Parts: sequence; structure tokens; C-alpha cells
Amino acid sequence: MAKDAAPPEAETPKKKGKLLIIIVAAVVVLALAAGGAVFLLAKPAAEKKAKKGHSEEDAAADEEDSGSADEHPVYEKLDQFTVNLADQESYLQTDIQLRLADTKVQEKVKDHMPEIRDALIRLLSSKTAEELSQSEGKAKLADDVQKAVNDAIGVKSKSKGVKKVLFAAFIIQ
Repeated sequence: MAKDAAPPEAETPKKKGKLLIIIVAAVVVLALAAGGAVFLLAKPAAEKKAKKGHSEEDAAADEEDSGSADEHPVYEKLDQFTVNLADQESYLQTDIQLRLADTKVQEKVKDHMPEIRDALIRLLSSKTAEELSQSEGKAKLADDVQKAVNDAIGVKSKSKGVKKVLFAAFIIQ
């Protein structure tokens, strides 16, 4: 019986040593995970600080593009346009959204919507599928739409009227 009791006592230190190694490994893994989380979460804060450090010219350009930093952008979604193109073989179906300077401009757009739709239908139907299938053609169309809407609402400056034209859908068939 004495021999039977001896082996369990000898195994106890081995089990304690394995348990100690497992606990140390778990602590190391948790420490690495915590360090990784801090690194990943601290990175956006560092980017914000770096962004604040950019030049005043960049800040002015950003503010001009997006309005003041505190304001939310103002968008007006126009009804879908489906028009025959000038080549008489294709048609264009597009959804257009306008980024506007402010809510006053948005009210002007709503008030002049029949004139705007007429101007845009005439503009869109004057284009060919070949022109609009290229990115330069789409960019020129966006500029033309911006000018047409600003003219319809009586605004001379892009910064005080339609700031940007966005195509939500653009299908040529």
C-alpha cells in the first residue's frame, strides 16, 4: 500500500508545473490581445491629430468642398430620368442627386423643379451613348447638370447653389 500512495504524490508537482505553464501562457496571450486592441484603437486618434496638423489651405479647401465642418450636407434627390439619346439608338436611365450649399437652395430647387426637369431632359437627350459611356463624358455631364440647375434657380456661383452632382444610377441601353 505504501508503494501505491507514493506515485500520486510524485505526479502532483508535475501537474502543478503544467498548470503553471498554462496559466502563464494564458496571461501572455491576454496581454498581447490587450496590447493589440490598444494599438488598433489608438491609431484613429493619432490620425485625427495628424489631420488637425495639416495646413490652413487644406482646411479651407476641405471646408469649401464640404461646407462648414459642423454642418451636415444637404442633398436633393431628383426623380428618375429616362430619355432617348441623340443617336436615336439608345436611351439613358439615371437617378441624380444634388449636393446643395444649404436648405435655402434646397427650397429654391423644389420651387423650380418643373424648369429643372425640363432643362435636364433637354440636356440628357442631347447626348450620345458614345459620349456618356466614357468617364470624361459623365464628368462633363455632371458639370453641365450643375450649370443647368444653377441657371434654373438663378444662382451664379457654384459654391452658393449646386455644389456637386451625383449619379445614383446610370444605365445606357
